[in-house]
Amino acid sequence: MPIVLPAIVGAIVPNLIATGNIGDKTPQLATGIANGLQQWIPSIVVQTTDAGSLGVGSGGPMPLVVPQPALYGALLAGAASAGVLGIMAPLMFLGIANGLVLSFAQMLIKTTHPGVGAGTGAARFIGGSAVPAMTAGFAAAGMKGQGTVQIATAVGTGLDITFQALAIPVPIVGSASPSGGSGVGVGLII
Repeated sequence: MPIVLPAIVGAIVPNLIATGNIGDKTPQLATGIANGLQQWIPSIVVQTTDAGSLGVGSGGPMPLVVPQPALYGALLAGAASAGVLGIMAPLMFLGIANGLVLSFAQMLIKTTHPGVGAGTGAARFIGGSAVPAMTAGFAAAGMKGQGTVQIATAVGTGLDITFQALAIPVPIVGSASPSGGSGVGVGLII
């Protein structure tokens, strides 16, 4: 099932509130992030490096697990590079990180493996930057201004950093043979 806007907003808003972000624009911020994710996620290609027995297999669907500490650290790095400073910035990005981790866990990875029938693959994520999608998502939510662009850039940069470093093991199931096989699988986030 593809991730839908209300599910993302529903994951981010309570986490922002739990970290002290109780302003009346909190749902609008969550909607901007959700809009950006819905634009960015379909552009990501999942590529796996596979090993196992020769054949044809598939991986998943399995949840997209993103470690919260890695995402939070990347969001803080994105915030620093975008000039988002202030006493509440770390708490805001903690709420965003917690909400995004819950949102990603609702998404699924599905892959195909033409060279390996049974074995494992290491999934990497290839795609363009999340910054333009986040900026457009914030604008679609009615958020405008320099501060908004800085926050959108920070979130997009944090996602870029996280997904460039993210590697997830993928079990491959399918037709197996006594011969060894290796290859490259491909898939997407659904």
